Amino acid sequence: MMEKYAAGHSTLEEEEELLIKNSKPNDQIGTQWFSYVKGKKKNPAAQLNATIWEVIKKKEKGKQTRKLVISGMSIAASLLFLLFYFRPAPIPETKSLAEKQALLSEALSMFENNANKPNNKKVLYEDNLIIIYAISE
Repeated sequence: MMEKYAAGHSTLEEEEELLIKNSKPNDQIGTQWFSYVKGKKKNPAAQLNATIWEVIKKKEKGKQTRKLVISGMSIAASLLFLLFYFRPAPIPETKSLAEKQALLSEALSMFENNANKPNNKKVLYEDNLIIIYAISE
């Protein structure tokens, strides 16, 4: 019946029975009720306030470290962005005229020498954009 009363599912008659069972014969109903509640009241732990403050301090410390980590990461990201944005332009590689001529002659030597072959090309069609040749051998 106490479980029903604690859950709030008891009727008025059941509550009166509980009150009568837990009372002394000379007590009034109000004093009976207060003595019943006083007997069932649980006392908090002796160090409850200290443990609550310790938990609060741990949570505050965790929040502070999280803020510190987030601010450090944002500063690092800002610095990386600035480094990439303001990086110096790469210096183009310049070659002397002699080096350029040597590279050109090397590239030309890779192609066939067409100057020795006779020119036996016949123009089949010529336009502004294209010229069609026919080679006779």
